[in-house]
Amino acid sequence: MATVSIKDEYIEVLAALGDLQEAMDLALKQYTLDKIAAKISELRQRDTKYEKKYQLDYSTFSQRVSEDEAFIKHIENSVDKVWEIDLADW
Repeated sequence: MATVSIKDEYIEVLAALGDLQEAMDLALKQYTLDKIAAKISELRQRDTKYEKKYQLDYSTFSQRVSEDEAFIKHIENSVDKVWEIDLADW
């Protein structure tokens, strides 16, 4: 188990409200869930941005660029010449 430092002012408040360890566990759990939710939201926004840009979902786009040379030429000529960077980021 790792040890972390907690400011005395937080310890006093949390201890007054009940079990300090339970309060810290709950706070860390909530913090972790909030960070995960924020990351999921960020990734969904990125996905939506690329879906709008290329008018395809990731699976279809990935498949088409790996199999369809005409599609690649269309993307390079009318959407973005550096689509590979978008694919890697997507």
